[in-house]
Amino acid sequence: MSEKDEQKIDKALTKLSKRFHARLTKPAYTVPSWLRLMGFRMGRSSIRQMLDDTSLDYRYYAKMGWFESDYFYPTQLGPLKKAAGRLFDRITPTIRKMIA
Repeated sequence: MSEKDEQKIDKALTKLSKRFHARLTKPAYTVPSWLRLMGFRMGRSSIRQMLDDTSLDYRYYAKMGWFESDYFYPTQLGPLKKAAGRLFDRITPTIRKMIA
């Protein structure tokens, strides 16, 4: 193998190892975007309001603890996103009435 080929391989390995390290040290769960937070919270509020414990969807949400959680996976929401989540929960019934 030539010196040039070795340098090319070393450069590629260095790049890949840095990328691998970055992914290992990155938090497992990211903070959801505003749109994803809104979708989850409004969907959850609709399920809570429209269904009861005879529904499989309702029981699944309850089993997963999603009726009590900020989001469907463990993440840290800042105070602004927590407040927005509460707002999305509150306005869901109003929006549902407007659509119906």
